[in-house]
Amino acid sequence: MALLRASGIPARYVYGTVELPVAQVQNWVGGALTADAAQQVLSQGGVPNTVLTKSGKDFAFRMEHVWVEALIQYQPGRGARHVPGVSTPDTWVPLDASYKQHTFQQGMDLQTAVPLDAQALLDAAQQGAQSNAQEGWVRNLNTTALQSQLNAYQHQLKTYIDSQNGGKSTVGEVLGIRNASIDPLPYLAGTLPYAIKARTQQFSEVPDSLRTQFRYQIYADQRSAAWGDSPLLSWQTPTASLAGKKVTIAWVAASSADQAAIEALIPTSPPGQDLDPSQLPKGLPGSIRLKPEIRLDGSTIATGPAMGAGSEPVGAGAFTRYGSQGQDWDKTQDQLIAGQQTALGVSIQGISLAQMEALKTRMEATQQKLQQAQAAPQDQRATILAGMTGENLTGDLLTATIWGYFASLQSHGAIASSQAQTFDLPALGYGLFHAQVKPNKLYGMVTTGISFQGLNMDIGHLRHIRWVKDDNPGSAINNKPELTQNGKPAAQNRWIAYNKMRGQYASAMEHAVPEQHWVDKSQCRYLDENGQTQNSAKEDCTQGISAVKAISIAQDQGQKIYTINHSNRDTALPKLALGGETGAEIRNAIEAGKEVTFHESQISAHGWRGYGYTITDPETGAGAYIIEGKGNGGWLDLGASALQAVSCRIPADHMAA
Repeated sequence: MALLRASGIPARYVYGTVELPVAQVQNWVGGALTADAAQQVLSQGGVPNTVLTKSGKDFAFRMEHVWVEALIQYQPGRGARHVPGVSTPDTWVPLDASYKQHTFQQGMDLQTAVPLDAQALLDAAQQGAQSNAQEGWVRNLNTTALQSQLNAYQHQLKTYIDSQNGGKSTVGEVLGIRNASIDPLPYLAGTLPYAIKARTQQFSEVPDSLRTQFRYQIYADQRSAAWGDSPLLSWQTPTASLAGKKVTIAWVAASSADQAAIEALIPTSPPGQDLDPSQLPKGLPGSIRLKPEIRLDGSTIATGPAMGAGSEPVGAGAFTRYGSQGQDWDKTQDQLIAGQQTALGVSIQGISLAQMEALKTRMEATQQKLQQAQAAPQDQRATILAGMTGENLTGDLLTATIWGYFASLQSHGAIASSQAQTFDLPALGYGLFHAQVKPNKLYGMVTTGISFQGLNMDIGHLRHIRWVKDDNPGSAINNKPELTQNGKPAAQNRWIAYNKMRGQYASAMEHAVPEQHWVDKSQCRYLDENGQTQNSAKEDCTQGISAVKAISIAQDQGQKIYTINHSNRDTALPKLALGGETGAEIRNAIEAGKEVTFHESQISAHGWRGYGYTITDPETGAGAYIIEGKGNGGWLDLGASALQAVSCRIPADHMAA
């Protein structure tokens, strides 16, 4: 549409109902092998559709759809002779760039070529382990033997892949390739490649009711957020406008007096000397008033009222649900803290390579300017750094981490879905990555403000379109007794298992991605992928914590690892000693029919103390992966001086943190 109008060609949208053969829809959505599988993809994506049958056989899809019409001189030449601004238009010609047919090159069938012996893995893990099925726990799983089995399997996979294509297999040859079939006609067809059953609307701009929207609001407390009462700040925009954009939540001084109080905390270095980061303030007093700002690519687009440093407002993010025409919101709540710098990473059906490269270029330019200032005489540095703000430093650093998280999920999804023969498409998601602060409290009241803590990743809104490509019960992939022994269809059990596997990976990335972005392993001791110690003479590398890592640490400590669901809750729940908010949340989830995995007592590791636990839906495999504490999904303790440098930032930005 934009290209047509930029070329001087009038264009409009048309909304209507179209009909396509089943085989074309299966191909269009990415290679579904049944009509039901294609319908799952369309329905999860919010596309109203129905399958038409004849003599008991599916033959067509009827679905709502949007296409474009362009006003051109169609005759003679069927549009080939049209010259914008010169020709006399005579026809509105329909066009649809979204409709595609594909050719598929299958990847390697590694499951058949190198089958995984699941029983051998289970036997290895159970060597020396203790368990009690009635109480729902296991202890002392043999992770060493299990890892040995996994290493052997990885070696077998590598050996097989290296033996194919002369040892030069490409990623496409391993995972498979999908290419759109392009028909380079020298003229316009004049019709669409499907039957139009109804034209219901036409418009020059897509109405808001058909645009997916993103909204972020900040409330004073949990109750206000739950009821949607009088948000302190509210911002709403079409999701398309956010693609590739940096969004941050910043806290600025509420007044000139508050700004002066912040600047007074930052020491002045002696003449000719650089400021020692350890001399930066370790927090902010509660007397300093701050106000929240939401920023889009560094520009403030929404501002809230003042509150004391350490106040704990509640954020509420939401997308309109696919197909709801703006009437139904898919909501998530986030714990915020006044004074905590945050990147709000938005994934609009994925993170693009272009946006990552643009961010990388911007960060490299910032690095060059900082290096130039560092090498210059002290009296010239202010001039070199003029115009540089906290958005260039903290905002970009935090954003790179949260975007890197979403990108890692996309990459893993492409690999995992190929072998599992599933669809796995990123939908609409967002998450927060904080330079975390801790409110200093006495008897539950904020007293002396905040202390700078570490880094916290909180991914509360992660959505995907997923289903198996072949859900025919008679297919070989589904015709296995172990896939139906619980009474559910094989396709559903495959989908559940896939969702659980991807959820565990997503949790692991909540500690692994911050480590990758913030820990320089050349300067510390760590174990490599082969279990070998690197940089043995140095201090241990800082490590992060996530739900799956916390459970793993507890397992290594010999703790009981509980998995409780409806089948064992009556015998297991009375024996639990877990209390407080975490205990209540776990009990409530079990009573609601969820399956919960957790460890028997708190761990203390890598600067963090608490419980890690998972809550999953046994009907879908979707779940929450949580570490104890509000707004926690992943934690990394950077150390005081590093985090202070991130949080205090440049005074010219008029930021508290």
